[in-house]
Amino acid sequence: MAPAIAVVPPLDGGQPLDDALIRLERFSWIAFTSTNSVSALMARGARRGVLKRFSHLQIAAVGPATAAKVVSEMGREPDLVPASHDGVSLANAFPLPKPGDRALVPIASDGRTDLIDGLRAKGWQVDGVAAYRTVFPSLNHDLVSAVIDADVVTFASPSAVKGHLEQTGGKSAAKVVVIGKTTAQQCELLGIEVAFVAEEPSAEGLVQAVALAVGQQ
Repeated sequence: MAPAIAVVPPLDGGQPLDDALIRLERFSWIAFTSTNSVSALMARGARRGVLKRFSHLQIAAVGPATAAKVVSEMGREPDLVPASHDGVSLANAFPLPKPGDRALVPIASDGRTDLIDGLRAKGWQVDGVAAYRTVFPSLNHDLVSAVIDADVVTFASPSAVKGHLEQTGGKSAAKVVVIGKTTAQQCELLGIEVAFVAEEPSAEGLVQAVALAVGQQ
């Protein structure tokens, strides 16, 4: 395995996230766009001693993997998961805000703002707060060579695509399999041909797509 990204704290030290957490009563919803955003928020919430104050909030998750993370970290099912699993679809699935409604959206510091933009367009007050950032770890020469020579490369996020290209210098003859359409769009933007997109944006769906890719070789 050659990880294309690593998750680390945001450069701002997390103070904006802390400010949001100590004022949770302002929010009516929290919307998660990744499993990492769930983990980062809950870890910070535990440090600030506010985990019991999430109970009044409604929870939205962008897809099944993020929803499963909500269940494991928060002990409850999310209130909203869109039929299509991307930020635009999640914003579209949100109800119209009532007076005073406000949403907290913890994201990667360099993450997409589709959800935040979509909610604001619907009239929501939104606090989009950096909960983490992604960095691209260096790989040793042998591992880079193995990645370049691999038959199949999988990407589970748009940032992983960027990390892979940086690690390999853009060299790869592998079939590319991605977890969903947002990641596929990032590949297209960066000139990478996608062989398969997982039917279900989950680890299981990604494995099934890899099996299809291998079967065509």
